[in-house]
Amino acid sequence: MEIHITEQPAKALGEKITRLINAHQGDLLCFLSGGSALDVVEYIQPIYKNECRTIFMMGDERVSGEATINNYLQLAHRYQGFRILEHTLNTTVLERERPIQFSMRLEKEIKKIISEAKNLKIISLLGIGADGHTAGIFPMERAAFFETYDHDQIYLPVRLEALELNFRASLSPQWILSNVSELFIYAAGEEKLDILYMLTSDDKSLHERPAELIKQHANAHIYTDQKVQL
Repeated sequence: MEIHITEQPAKALGEKITRLINAHQGDLLCFLSGGSALDVVEYIQPIYKNECRTIFMMGDERVSGEATINNYLQLAHRYQGFRILEHTLNTTVLERERPIQFSMRLEKEIKKIISEAKNLKIISLLGIGADGHTAGIFPMERAAFFETYDHDQIYLPVRLEALELNFRASLSPQWILSNVSELFIYAAGEEKLDILYMLTSDDKSLHERPAELIKQHANAHIYTDQKVQL
């Protein structure tokens, strides 16, 4: 895990992702996140090559058709007119689609991309919450956590009673660790300082602090404007 401290972390991270996409000789799948991580998208402006595909998709999603809730719809509203939308999979919920059906459909989309890709590289942009959650991976009691996330699946339905919107969907932690070659975390603002300090000063189990997967990942980079003491 490497921490990059800069006055403009969204810009620095977006430009880093842009350079990575442009340098890759082959297809690339980039998972995005909602919330504050949407700030980074403005600066992701790759060169789109005819011989290669660059595909964007939400790595976690709110299972809703509401424009102010669903991550993809928030992205589409905020960045309407940006070319990135032409290359982003629509992850809104179909009419009468249940969370498990929604997750299975998105998993099929991911498998299709992987099966058809040439020299595929997978990267992911994540946010991090004050409670240590990242993407749609939330802290839970150990049994509940592994019942929810420890499956041989790519995209999982997530239910948590404490959430205002109970149903989410997310890439599984193990799939991220095994298949995402580079992991980028956006953690800007003073409200992120405490969780960054805890992440760098002690260790927790994954079910207690899902953001531990950042430390477990072989190639993870945190971009922040906070002066974290390492």
